[in-house]
Amino acid sequence: MDCPTEIDYDDCLTKFEITCSSWPMFVDYVKQTWLIPYKERFVKASTNKVMHLGNTTTNEYENC
Repeated sequence: MDCPTEIDYDDCLTKFEITCSSWPMFVDYVKQTWLIPYKERFVKASTNKVMHLGNTTTNEYENC
């Protein structure tokens, strides 16, 4: 999570797949449920296109 570039994200994904290769159903679940649909939320390069002054959470507004 919080990979600075898509290349770093792909590297981390590969490491995750290798590390968890003993549990293929788990890897498939994580990829299909989280990593594929929400990839842009895991790569900082996607969020660094807009000035957010380092704020990457919305929990400050959820407590209002």
